Amino acid sequence: MKRNTLTSIFALSIILLGSCAKYDINTTPDDFQVTTDKLEFKVNDKINFNFNSGPDMIVFYSGEPGKRYENRERSLLAGIPKLVFQTSMQQGLIPNNDSLQLLISTNLKNYDSAGVLAAKWTDISLKNTKWPTALATSYTTSDTIALTEFNSEAQVNIAFRAIGKKYATAAQRKWQVQNLNLSNFSDDGTVTPLFSTFANTGWVQVSTKNNSTPGFMAWNVGTWNQSTLTSVNNSSGIAIKSAYPIQFDPSANTNVDDNEDWLITAPINLKTVKPDAGVTIKNEL
Repeated sequence: MKRNTLTSIFALSIILLGSCAKYDINTTPDDFQVTTDKLEFKVNDKINFNFNSGPDMIVFYSGEPGKRYENRERSLLAGIPKLVFQTSMQQGLIPNNDSLQLLISTNLKNYDSAGVLAAKWTDISLKNTKWPTALATSYTTSDTIALTEFNSEAQVNIAFRAIGKKYATAAQRKWQVQNLNLSNFSDDGTVTPLFSTFANTGWVQVSTKNNSTPGFMAWNVGTWNQSTLTSVNNSSGIAIKSAYPIQFDPSANTNVDDNEDWLITAPINLKTVKPDAGVTIKNEL
């Protein structure tokens, strides 16, 4: 029968806070006492800790993933950043030369066409083998894409680039994107969402070709100088979306000039992790 012996209450990583003083697990305030009914327990036994009046606040760190005292101030840890998203291809000829590409930059400085063209971009489209292959209003879920090779970078931006060609008798491709999720999976078992909702992904659209031709359309999110905080439309005159799905719509017209339009996330450090947190079991402050 396996047993664990409780030799030190303070090995359980309890933070003690008095009204005007702070104690860590290496010191014990004179008026603080913790007792248990016994000192030896079986695995999975329930342990009741009895506290005297002692400090005004007690926070307990169990040692489980995400609840470790030594990680309470940790903000960066290299893990496996994993990206997944959904796309839909809803208009255009099959096959044609239109495409939706997935790219990542480590040095994007400005969110305008000059900044996008000046940045270095790595095409990671081939990391996803599950792009849509037919026209449909349903969505295709991507592979889970590991971005570990970019962990050494201070920040990255992820982008979709829609490329549309001019066709005399056909409309360009219409795309939709939704449910992009990027999380950091750490070796200690913790998972930190980096991009998990439309709002915290910080989408911006940038046009690098055909941004003034009649009939032009772009992604329906904000541009570098316009967002839902400043306008209902982006600089292309398109109503700014505030929830998924995001859409690139070149209209159903034929003879639309070549398009190249980018949908870009906010910058993110792929090593970002949430600090571990304890459980407050007493708070009389």
